[in-house]
Amino acid sequence: ISYYMYQTSPGQRAKGHPEEMGPGEWYLGAYTGLSYLPPADWKFAGNFPPPLSPVTGLPLGDSAQYGGRTAKNIQYQPGILGGIKFGRYLDAYPWFGWEMETGFSRNRIRGNQGRISPPIPGGPANLMVGSDWFMIWSLQTNLLVRYGFFKDKEVTFGRLQPYVGIGPGLEIIYCRWDSGKNFALETMAGVRYMFTPNIAVFTEYKFSYQFAVEYQDFRAAKYGYGGTLTFDVPHHRFVIGVSYHFKNLYGN
Repeated sequence: ISYYMYQTSPGQRAKGHPEEMGPGEWYLGAYTGLSYLPPADWKFAGNFPPPLSPVTGLPLGDSAQYGGRTAKNIQYQPGILGGIKFGRYLDAYPWFGWEMETGFSRNRIRGNQGRISPPIPGGPANLMVGSDWFMIWSLQTNLLVRYGFFKDKEVTFGRLQPYVGIGPGLEIIYCRWDSGKNFALETMAGVRYMFTPNIAVFTEYKFSYQFAVEYQDFRAAKYGYGGTLTFDVPHHRFVIGVSYHFKNLYGN
């Protein structure tokens, strides 16, 4: 990016530096939309302390260990998300490009759910007492392939541009008691319409997957303190946004 800025700077262009402008372009975009996390089973790690007796207030003992048990069907409420992206379609191969994006979403987890299986004799029936939440901050890089329809003199590649992408990313989950950093794989499909050579609107479906996320130090008064839960996090995102496309950072 720095080299491109140097190549197309006013000083270099004044010297007659060839710009080599093809059908590709740079773009900046912003989006908002809906975040959906499917229900998931949370697995108890062996370090999770036993629950407390409702009578004595003491741990119930070895027969009431959480290790090997599962909290079934933890449900997340849909949430709002937002993000920005920056990318480039190549001049030599305008159907191929890359982009970097960052986004943020928040999904609430309601209380009184997560049935513990198998049940603990004398223990609680559900994992969740109060509510919790997932706030996910994502940093993503994707490789993109697009196709153009409705070509004209203003938008030579085509005003209507369906595209798909795939790439790795880093997602950071913030919960009530803990935060964790995890690698994720994202796939996406979208369509963009160029109203002008510079302004476009787009809509996308994104899907990312985090494997074996650890929620450490989960706390609830009935269960003790400091336990770890593990689970996968599939994440569906439906977004709509606006993007600005340009050939040259310093003007046409």
